[in-house]
Amino acid sequence: MKARYTVEAYALAMVIFSQNMRIALITGILILFISTLGLVIDGLVKCNLPKWSRNSSIIILMVSLTFSLFQIVLVAVLGYKINDTASIFHIFLGILIAKHIINKADEIDYNSLLLEGAGAFAMLLIISLIREFMAEGSIYGYKILDFNLKSYGFSQVIMGFLLTGLGLALLNRIFYHKEKEKIKTDSIFVILPVVLLEQPFTIDGIDPSVSMLIIIIIVLILLYSIRKHLVFSRLSKGIKNLPAELVSAGMVYMILSMF
Repeated sequence: MKARYTVEAYALAMVIFSQNMRIALITGILILFISTLGLVIDGLVKCNLPKWSRNSSIIILMVSLTFSLFQIVLVAVLGYKINDTASIFHIFLGILIAKHIINKADEIDYNSLLLEGAGAFAMLLIISLIREFMAEGSIYGYKILDFNLKSYGFSQVIMGFLLTGLGLALLNRIFYHKEKEKIKTDSIFVILPVVLLEQPFTIDGIDPSVSMLIIIIIVLILLYSIRKHLVFSRLSKGIKNLPAELVSAGMVYMILSMF
């Protein structure tokens, strides 16, 4: 079955934009707004456009709208500084939102969409609370405690992958436990942007571009190998696919970061 909310876009946001609650709050609101607006627009014009034109129009609209709104809200309104990597991730968020709209079910239940989207938004905030508190001892930018158990690792994508996998498994359990079919998602669209922009280690002594290419190939080969084995694993439908593969990606990053 197809997820009713933009699960892959929220998954990428949980991995990358959950280091602190401020960014997570803004990111979750914008994803929910853009995805809902995109579904409404698609419902209005879908019957008047051929399939190829509809698909290309949705991709262009969602990518441009996502990138523009994040720039307006974060930079122009709130005065944040966004680096090039974050801007590229915003483009990937737009692509994932467009993918969800293109592949959506024929009938949209907006009540379920907004309920599940709110649940994913809440999970994004919970993950950001855990990561920010454990990495810096603060919540929403405000210092709460200064303790010795703080770990910079919680701000890395390793914990992003692990917590996102667990969070999505819990959401699947809450929203889709009565469904007989497993949830159809494709982890490669979530993992690939992270692999391209956030490598787990670097190889000294060679050209940085060559080092990056080698590392990307190594990570993708390892993830593909694990994915092929997970297909035959006896996992429940709530854990299968995206949650299990994101946790596996976190394990791969954890091991490779030791080099």
